[in-house]
Amino acid sequence: MANENEILNKLVVEEKDVTKEMEKLVGEATKYFRIEKPSGRILFQNFGVLTDKQRICIMLMGKYFANKLGIIENATMSISEIANNLGRPMTTLSSPMKELTTKGFVESLPARKYRIAYHRINEVFENIIAIKNKK
Repeated sequence: MANENEILNKLVVEEKDVTKEMEKLVGEATKYFRIEKPSGRILFQNFGVLTDKQRICIMLMGKYFANKLGIIENATMSISEIANNLGRPMTTLSSPMKELTTKGFVESLPARKYRIAYHRINEVFENIIAIKNKK
C-alpha cells in the first residue's frame, strides 16, 4: 500500500518541466503579441484577424507576462483601460468580457479590474489558437 508521501508526490511538478512548457507557450505567443519595454504596452501581431475575445485574452496575458518580467507593477486592467488599449468602445467589449469571466479565463476583481486566470493560461492560449486556426 502506498504511503501518503508517495500519493502526494504525484502532485509535484519539476521546475524544468514547467519551464519547458512555458518556453513552448512563449514561442507561440510571439506570433500574436510582443511587450514593449519599458512601458509594458502590448503590441499585437495581425490585430485585424483577431476577435474581441482573443484581443482581450492576449492583452491580459501580455500584461501578466509583463508583470512577471518586472516591466509593470500590476497585471490588472479596468474595462476602460482594455477598451482604450484595443481602440474599441467599452460597450462592444461587455459581452465578450462576460463570456470570458463566465468560462473562467478572465478573473473579475474588486474595483472593477480584470486579469487573466494565470492558472489557466495554457488553456486560454490553446483556446485562442484553436479559434484562430478554424478561420
